[in-house]
Amino acid sequence: MIDQRQQTYLDAMGIETWCLRKPPVGVGSLAETPATRSTVTDTAKADPVALEPSTIARGPGLKLGPGRGGVLLVCAEDTESASRLANDINRAMGGTPVWGWPHAGEKTVDLADAIEGNLFTTVGIFGEQLGRQFFADDLPESLNSASLVILPSMRDLGADAEARKVLWNALCRFGLVSAHDRQT
Repeated sequence: MIDQRQQTYLDAMGIETWCLRKPPVGVGSLAETPATRSTVTDTAKADPVALEPSTIARGPGLKLGPGRGGVLLVCAEDTESASRLANDINRAMGGTPVWGWPHAGEKTVDLADAIEGNLFTTVGIFGEQLGRQFFADDLPESLNSASLVILPSMRDLGADAEARKVLWNALCRFGLVSAHDRQT
């Protein structure tokens, strides 16, 4: 959400901003009165897409590490993001993507909020089991504006050449490999 000062600044520059048509369900962006509370719940009941479980992020909060760009890579633990394998992945991508991992403490962020707040366009989740921690039954192809890619787990990548092939193909398919590394 853009605060009023930022909106005024953008309006003065002639930049149109995008905003949601309906407020998100359950978010206290509206003044909490009995009238608005019933409107929000009635809207959610009338619109089943608003509560569809396959699009709602589940599970633990994320701790985000340093990095930049439109790519978020989610691994099972913080040590995996600092591993030699992670460094190799960074080099193949030609930059330093943002790494994240599940964390059960303060200063964590929900996956959907991380995507929206950092403008991630691609989220790679290392391991189907890890993906299921964030989503109920179905792993969606996208969340908000970001494409979701389920990659082999970091453990599998370290032990299995076929898993590394799958990773490489996924990185190429989503345009995440730097141009000079694509020649194979």
